[in-house]
Parts: sequence; C-alpha cells; structure tokens
Amino acid sequence: MPNPPVRTASALTALVLALTGCGDSDASDSTTTAALRNATTSSAAQAACSDALKEPLDPASYVHSLGNGDITYTSDPPTSGPHQPGPPISGVLQDPLTRPLQVGAVEAGGILLQYHDLNDAELASLSELAGDLIAVVPNPDLPARVVATAWLNKQTCDGVDPIALQTFIDTHVGRGPEH
Repeated sequence: MPNPPVRTASALTALVLALTGCGDSDASDSTTTAALRNATTSSAAQAACSDALKEPLDPASYVHSLGNGDITYTSDPPTSGPHQPGPPISGVLQDPLTRPLQVGAVEAGGILLQYHDLNDAELASLSELAGDLIAVVPNPDLPARVVATAWLNKQTCDGVDPIALQTFIDTHVGRGPEH
C-alpha cells in the first residue's frame, strides 16, 4: 500500500486529470498543470526528510579542541563531542565547517543546515531559512543532500523541505547547553 504522500499525489493527479476534460480553454490547461505541479512538489517535499532523531551525548563533549586533529565523533555530522568554542555562527556560509566548529555552533544553541549537491533553486530555498543562530553550510561529506543538526538532534533530507526544516529549527534553536 502506498504511503500517505504517494496516495495524496495519486488522488490529486486523478482529480486534476478528471478536471482537465471539463475545461476547453488554454487558461484551464495552464491552471491544471500548475495545480498538478504544486501537488506533486508538495508530496515530494513531505517525503524528503526523515523524522528528527535524538542522539546520545558524546562522552568527549567536555573536550575543547583547537582544530580537527585526530578527533573522533560518535555521529557524523556530529551533534555533540569535542568542540571549538567561538561566537555564534549564522547566515549562509561559503565554506564547510570543521567538526569541532560544527559542535561549537550547536552547543551554543545554533542550527546547522548542511548540504551538498543542491541546484540553484534548492540552495536559494534553503538559504531563506538562515538567520540568527541558523547557518546554511556546504559539506561534501554528508550522508544525505541536506542534514539539519542541533545539540543532540539530527534530521536528514533527500532534498530541501522548508516545512520540515523550519519545524526542526523552531523545535531546537537556542537549546544548546551554552545558550
């Protein structure tokens, strides 16, 4: 049995196709096409992200680091562990962050929206979520195209799902132990 987003898209597709036969103008065709595209995009976005996961505290979270060195983490990208303290990280960054800086950012209550292999439209959509304590950061070594991290929390996404990512942000921003 298809999952709910697929059933919804299938039902909307059938409805749109049925309505296509009822109209006889070009305006109806363009409206129908737009409705179908929006329904398909909405269903794809609903399926883009996994559920957010609560991760265990890395036992080395008390360690302050000055760089990458030979540091190991219990998860990747990390949500706790050895970290490099510093000012809050916000906005759209052009370069990846080291893992110690990633942990320092989430420890300070920040959210990292890390990504790889996004097209220009997807990156623009993701960048709209940047703000105070929320950074959009490239990372070529991710297990998914988008990974949201906060202190002890992570959500992976196959694409940009603004609704799911905003929910993650609203739930976790400002909740690090150093905030």
